Amino acid sequence: MKEPNVIQKKTGDITIRVFGVDENKELHKEISEIANEAMNYFQDTIGPYPHKQLDIILDELGMEYPGVVTAGSIYNRLQKSPEHLKRTVVHEIAHQWFYGVISNDPYHDAWLDEGITTFATLLFYANQGNDTSFDEELFREFTLPVNLPLDKYSSNEQSGYIYGKSSEMLWGVFQENGGELKAEDFLKNYYDHYQYKEVNTQEFVRFLKYYLNLKDDDYFKDWILLENNNENLN
Repeated sequence: MKEPNVIQKKTGDITIRVFGVDENKELHKEISEIANEAMNYFQDTIGPYPHKQLDIILDELGMEYPGVVTAGSIYNRLQKSPEHLKRTVVHEIAHQWFYGVISNDPYHDAWLDEGITTFATLLFYANQGNDTSFDEELFREFTLPVNLPLDKYSSNEQSGYIYGKSSEMLWGVFQENGGELKAEDFLKNYYDHYQYKEVNTQEFVRFLKYYLNLKDDDYFKDWILLENNNENLN
């Protein structure tokens, strides 16, 4: 990064730095503001951010690392709109909790960090008053479970499952079981219980059923493949 535009802000004891690599300094400022809002929301809702600093680099493909996130383009080809860029930044910040602290196998259970991070992003925008209504029809054509190994999906449908269908179906579970406040409390309890551990799909479902006092697997049968409901998918 040659002579980036750097915006630095303190959120409590945490320093957030935004590195802009173009001349759109007003957008860099807006991203700094929403990053601070997201950091405060996720800390208040989920738990403490585990580092003293977060660097946001507005270049390259959206990606999360401990204490550093990048966001700039879609597969390094298409430039994102300002609103899409802001949403990507919020999503990558949420990854600091889900995958950054609660780990999972990114090949066999990719939906656990991407889907839950997308779910946490939905909650952030709902908290801001945005419409996040659930549309089950949107993913009706995605007939496979969301927790298959990545090679079971075609390359152009992976994101639809591990980001989209997983978060929307999870959203639907909470819409029928306590709503957004219940979902926020669940993420806090999930984080408290599993921080610095690795979780798989079966354990996540077990904990969610316990938390919501669900007596069976009916809420999951259309989108998660469970061990007691295995079938030949080859």
